[in-house]
Amino acid sequence: MRHFLSYIKIKALWVWVIEARFVFLTFGVIVVALVVALHPCIQEQVIRITFIDTQEGVIRLTGLILQLLGIYTIIWGINETRALFGHPSFMAKAKSLLGRFPLFKKDIVVGATGQSIGVAHGKMKAQATQGPGPNPNPTLETRVDAIEKNVTLIHERITSTEREMDEGFHKVTEALKSEEQARQTEDNFIRKKLEATGTGGLHISAIGASWLFVGVILSTAGIEIAKLLE
Repeated sequence: MRHFLSYIKIKALWVWVIEARFVFLTFGVIVVALVVALHPCIQEQVIRITFIDTQEGVIRLTGLILQLLGIYTIIWGINETRALFGHPSFMAKAKSLLGRFPLFKKDIVVGATGQSIGVAHGKMKAQATQGPGPNPNPTLETRVDAIEKNVTLIHERITSTEREMDEGFHKVTEALKSEEQARQTEDNFIRKKLEATGTGGLHISAIGASWLFVGVILSTAGIEIAKLLE
């Protein structure tokens, strides 16, 4: 039981670390940069292995690196937004633009356009009525019989028409329901995409702003910080 509880705690801790990974990344980079820029022993090592010969130079260089990282996060956020809307990245865009350079050899592509003619098909119904017959002077019984047959045909036509109308109404209703569901799905998708566009890149912007903030301070006040460390 104790091992099970320990496993649950470790799993919960791991989930928490994954959720807070951007916070650790942000402050981890800042801590490393400050240690490199402000720790005397590390500054001496940096001076030995680089062309920099002053503490102030190490501080300014560290600030410059933080600023470049902050600018990279801006490009990262823009690429994330472009990918969200299905646009290619800056690298893919640059390769495509370079591939269309006029001096590069390109194959000639001839495009052929075609025309399509649509033929509308309609339903034609032949309607027949029952006459009294070829006799020019039909009897009353013949006429009544013809009328009864015509009434039967009319009822059949009315029933067929009602059936077709019901089927048509049913199809229209189903089509409207399907269209309504499709519109709701599309609206939800657009809403989520807009929400992700407005708030999804905030963590990237926060990371870049934090790195730029510390980097500007180190680069701008490098001389003063170096004097304080003496």
